Amino acid sequence: MKKLTIFITLACVVMISPMVLAQNWQPGGDWIAKWWGLTLVTETGGFGTSAGKDYLLIGSQKANEDFGTPIISNASVSTRDGAGKTANAIVYLTEEDATPGPYTWGVVDLNVEDQFNMSTSHGFGDASNITWHGLIAIVSPDERTTTMHPAHDDHAQIWLNGEMVYDNSRWTGGAQAVTTPTEIQLKKGENYLHYKCGESGGADYVNLRLEPTDADLLIAPTLDNIFLEVLTPVEPKGKLATQWAALKRK
Repeated sequence: MKKLTIFITLACVVMISPMVLAQNWQPGGDWIAKWWGLTLVTETGGFGTSAGKDYLLIGSQKANEDFGTPIISNASVSTRDGAGKTANAIVYLTEEDATPGPYTWGVVDLNVEDQFNMSTSHGFGDASNITWHGLIAIVSPDERTTTMHPAHDDHAQIWLNGEMVYDNSRWTGGAQAVTTPTEIQLKKGENYLHYKCGESGGADYVNLRLEPTDADLLIAPTLDNIFLEVLTPVEPKGKLATQWAALKRK
């Protein structure tokens, strides 16, 4: 009976989370180098202007009117539902807000030592008046209180699991310089974090790490550039359960 119980338990783990077991995750204790990022928003008018604008909401509402794509927002993409909607959500802006776009999502690689990594992560040399958006999924084996360490130039805002947890308009002084370590609460299982940073001119960097003791956390995008496929399945209203692995990026 004991052997049967062990077998059933192991079988259930494999059935429930084969993607989790198979992935090459980013470790939780390092500077996070891979993000699920929106195309860099340009011609924003500077961080003083962009900080008060929810480009995701403004732009996805316009795209929804024109093309019927999902509506997302700064807060919603830091949830399972909103993160999944980025598979099909397009952002269109007007010239009053920024370069019109369209803006779409994909894996973005950050050079965590680069003072201009907001620009260089999107193929620019040194851009001004830009806003960077990045998502990560943090899979935790337990509920825990930990500390995140953001570095940024200029104004950074961070949402975790649907709630804003950081809002700092002062640049930190270096690509890995942190002025405001911030305590956060992680749930057992998946947690979603959205990092937005607006910049006016000069250096433009964005970085984030957790504690060295958080090395057991699993972070996506994975080292092999997988994000949507590792998220838990969802069950849309009126439809059978769907795995985001079946969706293809635009």
